[in-house]
Amino acid sequence: MEYTLKKENCRTCEKIFEGASEQPVDLELSLPDYCPDVERILKCRICPGITSRNIAGDRLDVDGNVTVRLYYLDSKKQAVRFCEHTSPFSCSFTVKKAEADSICRVRLRNEYLNCRAVSPRKLDIHGAFSVLASVYQNSSRQYCTAIEGSDIQQQQHTEKLSALRCCAGQQFSISEVLDIGKGKGTPETILRSELFVLPEDCRAIEDKLMLKGEAVLKVLYLTDMDTGTQDTMTFHIPLSQIIDAHGIDENTINDIGIDVLSYDISLKSEFDESSTLLTLDARLSAVVLGYDEQEISVIDDAYSTDYNLELGYKTDSFERLAGICRMTQSLVGTIGTGDNGISQVLDVWCDNISSIADQDGSHIQIRGKFNCCMLALDRDGTPFCAEKTMDFAFSPESDELTGKGTARHELTVPHIAFRIADDNTVELKAETRLYAAIYEVRTVKCVHDVQADESKLREKDRTAALTIYYADAGENLWDIARMYCTSVEAVRLENNLTDDIIHARSMVLIPM
Repeated sequence: MEYTLKKENCRTCEKIFEGASEQPVDLELSLPDYCPDVERILKCRICPGITSRNIAGDRLDVDGNVTVRLYYLDSKKQAVRFCEHTSPFSCSFTVKKAEADSICRVRLRNEYLNCRAVSPRKLDIHGAFSVLASVYQNSSRQYCTAIEGSDIQQQQHTEKLSALRCCAGQQFSISEVLDIGKGKGTPETILRSELFVLPEDCRAIEDKLMLKGEAVLKVLYLTDMDTGTQDTMTFHIPLSQIIDAHGIDENTINDIGIDVLSYDISLKSEFDESSTLLTLDARLSAVVLGYDEQEISVIDDAYSTDYNLELGYKTDSFERLAGICRMTQSLVGTIGTGDNGISQVLDVWCDNISSIADQDGSHIQIRGKFNCCMLALDRDGTPFCAEKTMDFAFSPESDELTGKGTARHELTVPHIAFRIADDNTVELKAETRLYAAIYEVRTVKCVHDVQADESKLREKDRTAALTIYYADAGENLWDIARMYCTSVEAVRLENNLTDDIIHARSMVLIPM
C-alpha cells in the first residue's frame, strides 16, 4: 500500500563555500632617495585592501593591493621616519554550485610579519596575510511533516527553525573632505590611519534596510618632517545608507555584516602647503540575511493499525538564528616602556584581532586576543614602539541552545585610552565592541519514507470490543496502542486520560 507523505519546503541560506588563501609578502625593500638611512626599525605593518571581487561560474576572483608600511629611526633618532611600498595581489577560489544570485563576503586577516635591515638602505621583509571568503546562496530544504492514511498513526514533535526571507549583498562608497582645523598644525605626511564602521541603527522596511551609524577615521600625521613633530586627529563621519534587500521587512530578524574593503586618504597640502584638508575615499560592503521564525512538525515514529510498516529514516538539520547581540566591554591593562622610561605617548592602536566562538553548555562564549601597539617618546625624546597582548571574553545573551551552537561575530577596538602611570608603565583602557549573530543547528532523526505490505495484515483480536490491559507505571500510551493495533486517541478517550504516560500501575481498557 502506498501512502502520501505531506511535505513542506523551507528556504534556507546555504553556505556553499568557506575557505582561506594565504598570500605571501616577500619583499626586498630599498629606501627611496628622499628617505634617510635606517638606524633602528620601530614597526613594520601589512595593510591589505580589496579592490574587486567577482563570482563567475565556479570561480571567485579577489583582487587587491597590499601596502607594507615601515616606521623607523634615522641616525639622529629625533623623528619617526616613514616609508611604504604597495603591490597588487590576486587569488581565486573554486566555488561549486554557485548560482547567479550568490553573494560573497571577503575579509582580510594578517598572519605574521618579519622585518630586518640588511643594510642602512635595504630591508628584508617576509610575512603573510589571508584572504577569507564565504559564499552564500538561496536554497530550499524539504521536510516530511505528516503521513496521510486512515490506518496510519504517527508520533510527531515540533522543531523551530529560521526561514530565509532575504539574502542580499551590496557595495557602497564613502567620499568625504575632512578638515583637521587650524589649531592642529598643517599635515605634511600621514604616518598611520584606521577606519572603523560602527552601525548604530539598522531599520528594515519593505525590501530595504536603512543603515545608520558612523565611520570613525583615526589619523596620525607629521606636521614637521625635520623635527618629527606629530599630531593625531579623529573624525566621526555620519553614515546613512539604504541597502536593497528584497524580502526583508520590519518583522524579519536580520544578520548584518559591514566590511571595509579598502580606503584611501590623501592630503590636500600636496597642492596647498597651508591646507589642513584630507580626502577620504572608502569602499564598503554589506551582507544582509533576513529570517522569519517558523515551526515545522516532523515525524518521529509511525505504525499502521492494519499492516506491518517499513519506515525509512533520515537525519534532518534545523538551523535557527538564536539571537543578535551587540555588546561593549572595557578592558584594562598596562604596557611597559623599557629601561629608557617615557615622556610622551604619541599614539596607541590595535593590531591583529583573533577570536573563536565556543559553546559553553546552553550558551556561546566568544574569546580571543588582540595586540595593543604604542608609539611614544622616551625620557630623552627618542621615539620607540612597545606592544602588549590583551585577552577578551564575551558571553552574549541569546536563547538557550539545545543543539550545536556557533556565532558569526565581529570585534572592533575603536578607541584605546592611555595614561602614563610612572616612568616605566602606561595604563591602557581599550573600548571593545562585539557584534554576534548566534546560530543553533539541531540534528534530528525523522521518518522520510513509509511502505506497507497489504498481503501481511497485523494480527489483532477482532472478536472483542474491549481488551483489558494491566499497565505498569511509566508505560507510554503510544507503545500500548501500537501493541493492540489501535490509536492513542482511542485509548485516551476510553480511559479519560489526559497524559500520554501511565503514572501508576492500573487497568487500561483497549478499544478494538
